[in-house]
Formats: sequence, structure tokens, C-alpha cells
Amino acid sequence: MNLFAEGLSFSWMVGSLLILAGLLVWAVRTAPWYKIQNDKGAQHVILAASLIVFLTWQFAASLGDGVTFHFLLMTTATLMFGPQFAILAMSLALIGVTLQSGLGFLGFGVNALLMGVIPVFITWWMARWAFNVLDRNIFVFVFFNAFLSAAVGVVVSLGMAALVMYAAEIQSYETLKQSFIPYIPLLAMPEGFVNGMLMMAFVLFKPEWVSSFSDRDYFN
Repeated sequence: MNLFAEGLSFSWMVGSLLILAGLLVWAVRTAPWYKIQNDKGAQHVILAASLIVFLTWQFAASLGDGVTFHFLLMTTATLMFGPQFAILAMSLALIGVTLQSGLGFLGFGVNALLMGVIPVFITWWMARWAFNVLDRNIFVFVFFNAFLSAAVGVVVSLGMAALVMYAAEIQSYETLKQSFIPYIPLLAMPEGFVNGMLMMAFVLFKPEWVSSFSDRDYFN
């Protein structure tokens, strides 16, 4: 869901940018930089993830009137890098999307919060809850941490986007009811499937890329 700055009021733009600025400061200050400081391979993986998110967000299905849908992939980024690096990688990708699509940088904060921050924190909270409460095995990791949290994240993210478009008077309720809201639950399954398959592949073939996964915890 890519919102153009022209449709947002000044208060929406400034308020979202201030919130995002605070989150970026938090991410930079608390990110585990020691994990990638002298590891060029890890740095390349994060940059590659940013590029993949950028390309994914470029390919959106449009329903007209500026309403678009695309995969978020924030669950995969969060499980691989943690919430701090996921937010930073998402921000890099969104800079490219904003420039390429002409969204306008004044709308950067709203788009970052809706498409990135919300699903990132939903994924991280669900993963932490599962680690403490559920059995620790690869099936829980893939189906709950990846599949289910991605599905929940995209539904909440798009639901909040609908509220923002209505509250900011970008779209009327009738337009949202006909062209946006009915499609929200339909995206839960594909978003969950894509993230679940990606995480299954990574934990099997490249577990060192997944910071939230440990052979000791999930295979023993």
C-alpha cells in the first residue's frame, strides 16, 4: 500500500515522520552492530534483502484510484535480522520506492509505519511469545513465527492503511468498502505462504542468515 504525499494533510505527514524518526534513532542505537561490523557477508545479505524488498514493493497490483497491493516481506526481514535491522533495511528500500514511484518524501513516515513498522513489531512480538510459550521446534518456527505472523501482520497493516485513508479523507468509505477492504483477508494466505516458504528455505540451507533461529533451540 503506497500512499502519495499529495493526499495527506500536514499533520499526518509531520506526525508520522516524527514517530519514524524516533524509531530510527532507537534502531540505530540498539541494533547489534557487532554482528555485522566485521562481517562483509552479513552486510551484503542485509543490503540484498533491502534490494529484494524494494523490487517486491515495486510490483504492485493496482485496483485504481491509487489503491495498490503488494507483498510486504517484513516477517522474513524481522526473523532474519531482528526488528532494528529490519526497520533500517525497510527504510532503505522505501527510499528507493519513493524515488522510483514519485510518492513524495513527506509521505515517507506514513508509508514506513504502515508497510514496515507495524508488521515488524507484530512479527517480533509473536516470535518472542512463541519462544517463551510454545514448543521450540522447526514447525512452530515456520508455521507460527513465519506463516501466521506474516498473515496477521499484513491484515493489521492493510486494516490500518484503510483507517488512515478514511481518516485522512484520501478515499471515501464507499470506495474502501468496494475496492480495498474485501481484499485484505485474501492477502493473508499468500503473504503467509511466501514468508513461510522463504524461512523454511533459509533455516534448512542458510540458518546462519536467520538471527532468530538456533539449531540448539529448535532441533534439540
